[in-house]
Amino acid sequence: MRILQLLSLFLTFSELLAVNVLYHFENETVILPCDQLSNKTIVWTGPDNYTTYGYGDIIDPNLSKSKRLSIIHVNGSLQYNLQIRHFSSEDEGHYKCIRGGLLKGLKEEFFTLTIGTSPSNLTIVEEDSQHIVYGYLNRVLDLHCTVIHGIPNGKLVWKVNNKILEEKRTALLVYSFKPKQEDHLQNYTCATKSDIAQYAMERTVQLFVYMPPIVSISLNKTLGILEGEDLTLYCNYSSNHELKELKWQKMFPHKRPLDERSPYLNIISINRQNAGKYKCTVANMVGIASDIVTIEVYYPPTVHVTFEDRENNRQLNCLANGVPDQYIYTLWEHRSEYSDLIRYLPDNGSGRLILPTTKGETDRHHDRGFYSCQASNNVSLNDSSSFVRGEYFLNAPGKPYFVTSNNNTQYGIKDQMGNLTIDFVSFPEIENISVIDGDMKHYKDYYTLESMSVMDKVYNKTVLVNGSRLVISMNIGNENDFRSYTIKLRNKFGLANFTIFLRSASCPETPEIMKIMPKTSKVLIQWRERFHGGFPQSVVIQYRRRDVQFWNEIPVSDPGMYTGSIDGLTPGTEYFIRIYSKNIKGASNFTDMKLIRTGSTEDSNNETLVFLVLVAPFLIAIGVLYWQYKMGNLSALERISCFKRQQFIYEVGVGAVENNVYEMQNNVEQHAVAQNAVAQNLDVPVYSSIDRRANLTIGQTVSYSTTPKRKRNYLEKRKENRASVGQASGTVNSATKKGPDRLSYIEVSFEPNPNEYKFYIHGSENRTNYVDIDFSKKVSSYADSHRESDDDSIPQACAMQNYE
Repeated sequence: MRILQLLSLFLTFSELLAVNVLYHFENETVILPCDQLSNKTIVWTGPDNYTTYGYGDIIDPNLSKSKRLSIIHVNGSLQYNLQIRHFSSEDEGHYKCIRGGLLKGLKEEFFTLTIGTSPSNLTIVEEDSQHIVYGYLNRVLDLHCTVIHGIPNGKLVWKVNNKILEEKRTALLVYSFKPKQEDHLQNYTCATKSDIAQYAMERTVQLFVYMPPIVSISLNKTLGILEGEDLTLYCNYSSNHELKELKWQKMFPHKRPLDERSPYLNIISINRQNAGKYKCTVANMVGIASDIVTIEVYYPPTVHVTFEDRENNRQLNCLANGVPDQYIYTLWEHRSEYSDLIRYLPDNGSGRLILPTTKGETDRHHDRGFYSCQASNNVSLNDSSSFVRGEYFLNAPGKPYFVTSNNNTQYGIKDQMGNLTIDFVSFPEIENISVIDGDMKHYKDYYTLESMSVMDKVYNKTVLVNGSRLVISMNIGNENDFRSYTIKLRNKFGLANFTIFLRSASCPETPEIMKIMPKTSKVLIQWRERFHGGFPQSVVIQYRRRDVQFWNEIPVSDPGMYTGSIDGLTPGTEYFIRIYSKNIKGASNFTDMKLIRTGSTEDSNNETLVFLVLVAPFLIAIGVLYWQYKMGNLSALERISCFKRQQFIYEVGVGAVENNVYEMQNNVEQHAVAQNAVAQNLDVPVYSSIDRRANLTIGQTVSYSTTPKRKRNYLEKRKENRASVGQASGTVNSATKKGPDRLSYIEVSFEPNPNEYKFYIHGSENRTNYVDIDFSKKVSSYADSHRESDDDSIPQACAMQNYE
């Protein structure tokens, strides 16, 4: 029984410890939180005597204040929070949330609501009617803050700039400290702090710190003045309250004392007897301060510079004369005729400078210019610097020289007048001018000469110097005028040379389209570049359908290419094509538009059909014959043999078998190789096999056609139709002509003549070169014949087998 009583007492005590005491002001909205711990429904009870307020999320409608109560619950959430609007004294009391659970202490949560009140009568004892408190520098100051606390009891806090200085739960809080200079005019705040309101009341005062005066006559404790001038000294003081006294004193023997009470001390027409120390003293209610200055009366120096040239020892002397006779010398300054600073030179400490000889500088411009020194005995002139300047102009003669601002590379435009411009310096004057180009031509009669200031770099400083400008005019008639030109100047001391490289600076000239080769869905273009304008140029291809106004562009990425292609075209369609060149200066004009028509798809389909119907069975027959030959069932076949300057015997039908078999196994691979070689302009040998019974084109390098019938001379025919040929770089035509011994021969023509590749005629087996083809030689055309020819002197071309 006693154990149960103790357990009940323990649980009651635990409940008391778990009560949440909350303070709220009237008319506030209060929310009491509660989380559901089990599947049991939440029950809220409240004053008086834990009356049931709500069950789950439903408020008892019989309560008189039910309209001000609600249970906040979100579906899926475990929270059932009691909300009380317009909190008043009627709502004060004990609240309980019954939320389920195994232990009684966890099943219930207790709250006590009490109306809170604000503090009042917050006061800072030391403040005056302007909310200012007063203190003295480095003396203890106590600041007292009092308040009448509200409910619940709070704290008092002293703070500065939101920094807490002192905090305590009391109705009187005293903050003691020694004010420093930086505390002057600082704001100090006393505030209340409670559980329901952070800083509910605040009161701020400003601290005024009484400080002793600060006195300064001059930053320089020694002042120099010229004799005969008026001296004014000012006692510069600061005090944050009223002064008690200000006075001047002489700190040296004198005939009569000073009687001056103002901050200004004036001495009219000062003389040497007035030199000495002067003191200003200032006093206020806190303390006394003073400052002393020494006045020195001096004569300023006069300065001039002399020059001595003794056996290559060039010396400048800075001579000063003044009182006192103790001088300070600055660095020497070397300036141009236009006062541009060139360099500083060190003084030896006694006002002397020995000019150094610098290779590449002295021997070029001879160290011409103004040299100045500055000397000081600490006597200033009219509030200016105490240093007095003296200078000397060194006008050293010598051979002419070209200034560094000249451009070695200058630019012109073809077919226009151009100028070569050169700036130079010469003392004495120039006696002779000559200009020579690569062809030893002289332009000395076509120039103008003008004296002017020119830009030069002297000892790594860019300055203006006295000089002259030479302008040479010329007519740039062709590309050969863009070359080097040497200008020679001479005076009585010597000769100087300067070379200018004249470069072009214009847009490129319009390129020339050499050949256009239309295919089914693309077009191959070959062009020739013209003058580049002086800068790297690139070519741009433009094309458009005849029925479309918009031009498409294809930049040629490789500047070394002279061929390009337009892919993805529509078969059987007319296109306009043009090109232009461009460089960094701009673009050339367009070439004339070329109208072409792409091949049709029907032509391509016909070629495929012919191959399947005619060529494929023929190739199978060739394979069978070749196999029989290898097995020894056929007599030896005559092979093609080529010898230099000789004809060859070709047996009809048999000699073509081996050539065609070899052509079948190599042509596919070499076709691609040949195309690539031409496109890249490479010196790569291309091989082709000649067969009188086949038509074949390998890439765009060699094409040929053969026939066993007598025909007219193909060379003559090609000359007549030259304008219509353009799909191949070279064309090989073979025709059978029969003599008494039924010998065969072939005729070879190349249109246009190749100039980028070497061609050979060789045998079909070992491919030994028998004939070198020289395109510089001429071959006469042969007339057509109505009978079989027996002329064996017709030049022959060897078949070039295609192999790797």
